[in-house]
Amino acid sequence: MFQLPDARYYPSFLGERMQVGMIVNDLEQALTFWTEVMDVGPWIVIEQSLGDREFVHRGEVSPVDMSVAFSYIGETQFELIAQNNDAPSAYREFLEEGREGVQHLAFWPDDYEHACAELERRGFEEVTVVRTADGEKNVSYFAGPPLLGVLIEVIPVTEARRQYVAAMEALARTWDGTRPIRRFASRADFLVSADVASLERQP
Repeated sequence: MFQLPDARYYPSFLGERMQVGMIVNDLEQALTFWTEVMDVGPWIVIEQSLGDREFVHRGEVSPVDMSVAFSYIGETQFELIAQNNDAPSAYREFLEEGREGVQHLAFWPDDYEHACAELERRGFEEVTVVRTADGEKNVSYFAGPPLLGVLIEVIPVTEARRQYVAAMEALARTWDGTRPIRRFASRADFLVSADVASLERQP
């Protein structure tokens, strides 16, 4: 009998996990839709997403102010992004085209630098990067062929990122429908929250 090949023998340079990234004009309206209509939650809202990082769009530093919200369906992360100002960005360009909704697919590759190099080798263009306070690239957005229809985001896996992503996924997996929206000033505040502490107490 024919059997599909084991996916482990064909690892993607983008990794095995994916995020669906959506740009919205009104974060509160989007959260209401996803919690009340789609029954997805809880959503972890990070009010000041950029923090001390530097946002560089098309080669120029841009003072982007943005809030984000994360939740999960199964192993797929969903992200809502609302830009709170008019600074140049891929998000603002997307909205100015009259669009709203899915804007990018994000991946957490095992080798971030290799994944970025592979995308460029395959004809993708890096249009936006986010850098940490010490100048390290922390996020990359790539534009591809029109048939793709969305940007590709590549994210290096840091220890802090590993911790908060795992906590968000665990909260979604055990969600009982209460407190569908949970707000934090930063990802660091989320990591020291009672929500994350409650996961550590679970058997």
